[in-house]
Amino acid sequence: MQSVYLFNRSDNQILEELLRVCSTGRDTAREQWSLQAELLVEPVGWDALWKLSKDFCKKFDVRFPCVAYVSVTSVDFEELSASADVLSVQHEAVTIPETVVDIPLVELWPTIKQREASINAATTADFIDLLRFFYENIWMPWDDQDGKTLLPKTIEERMSLWSDIHNGPIPNCVARSITQLRNSAIDAYKKLKDLDSSLCDGILDDDDDSLLPPSYISECAEMNARLDSLMSKWTLYENPLIREQYLAKTKHKWQKTKSKRNVVALWQGGSVTEFNEISKFLSKNLNNDHNLTMMASAEDGLSLEPDDLVVCSKTYELPEMPLSQISICSFNGSTLKAADMRSCLLMLSEECRLRELTLHCAQVNTIIVMMTGTLHISNCMLADVSNNSQRDFAQGIVAKAGAKIVIEDCTFENFYSGIVVHKGAQVELKKCLLKQCGVGIQMYSGSRVSLDSTVIANCSEQSIRYEVYDGCANIDESEDLQIMPNCTIGSGNLDKEVLTVNHDVDLF
Repeated sequence: MQSVYLFNRSDNQILEELLRVCSTGRDTAREQWSLQAELLVEPVGWDALWKLSKDFCKKFDVRFPCVAYVSVTSVDFEELSASADVLSVQHEAVTIPETVVDIPLVELWPTIKQREASINAATTADFIDLLRFFYENIWMPWDDQDGKTLLPKTIEERMSLWSDIHNGPIPNCVARSITQLRNSAIDAYKKLKDLDSSLCDGILDDDDDSLLPPSYISECAEMNARLDSLMSKWTLYENPLIREQYLAKTKHKWQKTKSKRNVVALWQGGSVTEFNEISKFLSKNLNNDHNLTMMASAEDGLSLEPDDLVVCSKTYELPEMPLSQISICSFNGSTLKAADMRSCLLMLSEECRLRELTLHCAQVNTIIVMMTGTLHISNCMLADVSNNSQRDFAQGIVAKAGAKIVIEDCTFENFYSGIVVHKGAQVELKKCLLKQCGVGIQMYSGSRVSLDSTVIANCSEQSIRYEVYDGCANIDESEDLQIMPNCTIGSGNLDKEVLTVNHDVDLF
């Protein structure tokens, strides 16, 4: 894939540039951005990487995330979108239309190398990068309502809120509540747009409300009422004076709950007998040093920032949110999966533990992404059970730089890459089974992998692939990979089962 323009702006620089775009104070947010786009974005002929949206991936049965290399054939400045020809796709097995229309500009990353020498890709990329930041972090659905003017003061207040969330005094639990509030507002806005789109497919006389379907009227009223309610709640955070007082109360309440180890039990309901069994299990494993809360909603339960999460139903869908310093286990075995299409099921950091769980990859590209910190996984089953044609892109665990992972008595099945270990990460496997994967373990030079009583079997490409950069030593001369004699790696011939792939520095 081609290299793209990346920008590193300070908070003050972002604010200054946003105020420059929205300086008129006379139009809606979209109208002001459209005017700037006509001045700064190349109208045709530029190349870009396109990060396919979740909706597009669902429509064409493509595993998210996925990237395509495209050439823009036209730009709709009013809609802030583009049409493009698809030149290539990240994965050869992916099939999408050769020409795509109405791609939002925020999904495009102009490439540094352009096939047309006259293209000013840098200016286009700079504008889209700022537009992307605005719509991902600052924009709210009511900004584009008819007659709604986006004032510079509003930009300043929301930028201040964004800075406080990412760099300031707002606790993680409150930050999540703010993010969920914004996401709920955007979701309600999208549902309203979908209702309007479905109505446009029919044929109605102008201004004749009597022909509107009753369901449309009731659903629109419900979504508009929800948006109004969310707008009122948003004021608590957007206004800095109100936010300061509200956060002080929230912090005090949060600190009181952290005096004990916070445990959340997730249960969707069931028979009295099942409830009694769950109660016995919790009573046996908890004491007075624990504070127990039982919830039905995984999102509500995780928003409490529990130290321990006990999953008590057979299956649970997890929301998309990063987790840290958490232990997740199950009562009598539970299956966790994503509620909707996204990049990973669990993004973890700091100190985490997982045990006695089944983790499914149906809606995600990767089951676990471990950032900096330690993770212990025991007695878990990780599998890709998806039925679509894109299962050959799935990954079980990705260990990022600074991650230290210990995996015991676990099974990995049906992934393209069972475990991916990046430079600066360490992974130790004990009594594990990796089977029916494309590559059992994919590791990079500078990482550490240790195998003890572990079996890697029936991999279609390679049991272990070792990616070497900067002319590193061969695998048999390196301490990066340690395999105990009690392991079974493919056929048992390590010269065949462990493949070292050398790369040039420039490729890395």
